[in-house]
Amino acid sequence: MRYKTIDGVIVEAESLHGIAEELWGQVMVPEPSLEAWMRQSADRARLWNGSILSTTSPEEHIRDMISAGLLTPLA
Repeated sequence: MRYKTIDGVIVEAESLHGIAEELWGQVMVPEPSLEAWMRQSADRARLWNGSILSTTSPEEHIRDMISAGLLTPLA
């Protein structure tokens, strides 16, 4: 799976969970857990463009990012 962020960064992993982990790892000062990263990511998306991102699972979070246009699937 390959996705492009709105900043033009390409992320690649075998699963949506892996995409979440890749994005978490790219933060300059990463949150202490994947769950904390999802909460911060959801807060930023809400402030940035009003998007509501789920924080119940990494897979749902990434699906919501795609739906909100924050990630674009690449072929």
